[in-house]
Amino acid sequence: MKNIIIIPAIVLGVAMTSCTDYFLDLKPLDSQTEANYYKTAQQFEAAANGTYSFYGYKKISEKVNGKDCAHDFGWVWDSNTDLLAGVSNTANGTLAASENDGYWGLCYAKIRKCNILLEKAEQYTGTESIEPYVATAKFFRAYQYYWMLMRFGGVPIVTRPLSSTSDELYMARNSRYEVVSQIIADLRDAIAGLPDESAYDGHVTRQGAQAFMARVLLFEATWEKYVGDSTDGDGINYGAGSAKPEGYPSVSAMLTEAASLAETVINSGFYQLWEAKGTPYESIAYNFLFNLEDENTNPMGFPKDRNHEFILKDCYDRTGNRTGSNITHTFGGDNNGLGAVTLNWINMVPCVSDGLPYFYSEDYRGFDKMTDIYENRDYRFTSTVKKPGCKYFMMGTLGGNKDRYAKADYATCFDFPDGVVDYYPSVTSAGVTGFQNRKMISECSLAQKDGDEAYDYPILRLAELYLIYAEAKCELGNGQISDQDLDKSINVLHVRGGSAPISNASVAKANQNYLKNTGKPGNLTMMDLIRNERAVELRNEYARQTDLLRWAIAEETINTNRLGVVIKNPDGTDTEIVNFQYYSGDTPQPTYTSASNIYGEEILPDGSAALIVNAKFQFNMKRHNYLYPLPISQLQLNENLLQNPGY
Repeated sequence: MKNIIIIPAIVLGVAMTSCTDYFLDLKPLDSQTEANYYKTAQQFEAAANGTYSFYGYKKISEKVNGKDCAHDFGWVWDSNTDLLAGVSNTANGTLAASENDGYWGLCYAKIRKCNILLEKAEQYTGTESIEPYVATAKFFRAYQYYWMLMRFGGVPIVTRPLSSTSDELYMARNSRYEVVSQIIADLRDAIAGLPDESAYDGHVTRQGAQAFMARVLLFEATWEKYVGDSTDGDGINYGAGSAKPEGYPSVSAMLTEAASLAETVINSGFYQLWEAKGTPYESIAYNFLFNLEDENTNPMGFPKDRNHEFILKDCYDRTGNRTGSNITHTFGGDNNGLGAVTLNWINMVPCVSDGLPYFYSEDYRGFDKMTDIYENRDYRFTSTVKKPGCKYFMMGTLGGNKDRYAKADYATCFDFPDGVVDYYPSVTSAGVTGFQNRKMISECSLAQKDGDEAYDYPILRLAELYLIYAEAKCELGNGQISDQDLDKSINVLHVRGGSAPISNASVAKANQNYLKNTGKPGNLTMMDLIRNERAVELRNEYARQTDLLRWAIAEETINTNRLGVVIKNPDGTDTEIVNFQYYSGDTPQPTYTSASNIYGEEILPDGSAALIVNAKFQFNMKRHNYLYPLPISQLQLNENLLQNPGY
């Protein structure tokens, strides 16, 4: 690991400003102000609060040399994947280096705040402990470097605040392996210094750092196993190179520790899966995990502090910290974009009888009726995608609240307010999949306008740890995992979702079902099932993008058709949706018109035909697109920075 580290020139002069924290309300700190400020543990606590920088729903920005470097909530969705319709410049192969990249400046601005606190901590002479505040800064420095690792690969490592005269400003990039080593070192320090979970109020804890480290280790272990050094560059002409620091862990060691850390947090007893088992709401409770504001925003009447599943979260509340982002109307539709769930995801969701994906299940019934694919499916499907013929509250005047849920709670009665009508898909224009997202969508009556949403964003939750454990164990077993480990991981999620557990015997059964349902031999593996579970459980949580990349299957997965509803049965007859009509007032409305069919259909394994929403010729994902290009402005400021390969 290089001991001399740098910060790009764009980061200099970062103003430490914010509207949410006293410490960050200070004007840019000169040396005298800093010297006067960091005197007490309370001041370090305030400074540590200022390092919190999770990327969730709210726009986060920093002024860097007069330019606004910002995070937008669209980045934490499943764009650029096979789970949503739409075409981006990353997926279509047109991504090119631009003058600036908001995350480059933003991440380094956040890192600088951590570095200032850590430098001052070394000079602290007080008697009160500042250990948890130092650990918090270490955690968020690791968080920012992980974000940069995912986006750029190797970047310059900065572990102290620099001035405009620092010689290190013009040094070269560190390799991704050196960045990973720094992240791991910071997280180990954070784990040692942070307190255990107690308040569930969004503060980072020891368990949060352990869980995040498990994610980092799984990400990097699988990246190195499958992607290897193909995106590194030689570090001489382009890229950050492949230099590994002394003592760098092996893939096997990273997987082993990832599984161990996940199991440690799972067994800690601090966290539980969100559910309403034994109540009439068991089948619908999952939806309200992701839009919970208080006891008025869910039919169970659960308060917000009942959620002990979110281990790391970006917190919001209705009184003073709403999201300020147009979440519901952006992600709550099914029109080509961030809310348009694809048929690929629909088919992944386990079925009730055997816990297997649709084509591989004995519950397969084809696609003739609009509701066929909704029957006997895991709650994670029926709770997060609207089902034709059902009523749903909508954010605003037709939204839910305590009184309305007492009359219409989705489970026991259906006395909805006037104006809440049966939902039916409207596949009448190009880009519509016919599968409308409900996950992370508000149906609160108090949310009257865009940005009023006030539910927390899950940075990392307990369900992911079960998935990390299962995948790491399966990787360590060269594609094999014991039934005991499945029961400790994947099957815990199946129990919550109301679907049957899986075992090693499920693989053979799945392929037999596939042959029966399609007439073609199946080749599903246990690793496929585990990867499938991640797509199902973590949809909309910024996991699918990184998964496709670290498994090195982004090209083959993204460069395919995006599919919507099925419009032809295997015998060539129309499915129900093609000719169905529903009423809007006294006017009949079609659920499908040919205007939506501009790219034709794709024949599915069973011979059915699904609507192509985005055609595969629109996609051209390449290996170099696994990383973003460095911003041109940084290359101009520092000639020792080398661009990523392919740009």
